[in-house]
Amino acid sequence: MQTSGHFGRRLPLDFCGDFFRRLAPMVTSSVRMAIEGSSSPVGAPPAWLRRAADVRVLGWTETDACATVLQVEAPPLGEAAEEIYKQTAFWDTKPEPQETALNIFARVAKEVRSGNLDSSLYDLGLLKRFGNANRLFGQQVEFVDLPERWTPDSPLARLDRDVAVRAQQLTEQTPASRQVRVSGRLDMMRHSTRSFEMILEDGRPVRGVLENAEEIDRLKPLLGKFITVVGKAVYRPSGSVLRIDAQGMEEGTAESRLFTRIPPPILHRVPSSRIRTGDQNRNWMDAFFGTWPGDETDEELLEMLREVRG
Repeated sequence: MQTSGHFGRRLPLDFCGDFFRRLAPMVTSSVRMAIEGSSSPVGAPPAWLRRAADVRVLGWTETDACATVLQVEAPPLGEAAEEIYKQTAFWDTKPEPQETALNIFARVAKEVRSGNLDSSLYDLGLLKRFGNANRLFGQQVEFVDLPERWTPDSPLARLDRDVAVRAQQLTEQTPASRQVRVSGRLDMMRHSTRSFEMILEDGRPVRGVLENAEEIDRLKPLLGKFITVVGKAVYRPSGSVLRIDAQGMEEGTAESRLFTRIPPPILHRVPSSRIRTGDQNRNWMDAFFGTWPGDETDEELLEMLREVRG
């Protein structure tokens, strides 16, 4: 950690409190996103998450460059969340069992810096947390380097103001969630993380998280069957589907085969920089969409209207 005040080993008490208070929720949300597929589900944090995010500060030293090196201890995820790692199915963001919460946090910071619009490492809630980290990098903290791996020679990922600004940009690009009704084959369920995966008619897998953990046991007989899920589609900054936050699930019917496609987002969030002051009172549609109408045919306009209406 590089501080503009060159505190070295003598960190002020108020500085430590503010720094760790802002950092801890980001670490916890990063781990939850990697394992559950959602950074902030409804309900109290599960026991495995509290264990995995239990990072302890052992001390600190000072380098020749007057940087502060924090000595911390965090449990390997394979030990902290042993009951989850015993299960074979996992998301594509699956951490290695030797990794710790700080390794996951570093990986998310690196991915945010790259500006990957199709990343599965973050959702809107986690991007907002990283965007709020801008408050960390004021007059005292310049940057924090985090190990990407658990090995001694691990490369470092840097968390600084640039990462926070990029997170804010990605937040503005991320479309709002929308209510959907989607049908497909239930391919996987996991009680410990309230998660499931369904296969759409075109063969694409879509993952989801149930809002109510008690629903998992009731829905076990549906495994492998054609189902219909009602909930909110959560999108990536690119507009592709990240997951479905499911409010309910039932066995599919002939009618439900009409809902085998997840509708696109209704509108992308519009960056404030794109809305000019004068446009708020005149020509507002051009401020959002450019020139309207354009060169679209009647058929294309009707199709766009169908997508908006879901």
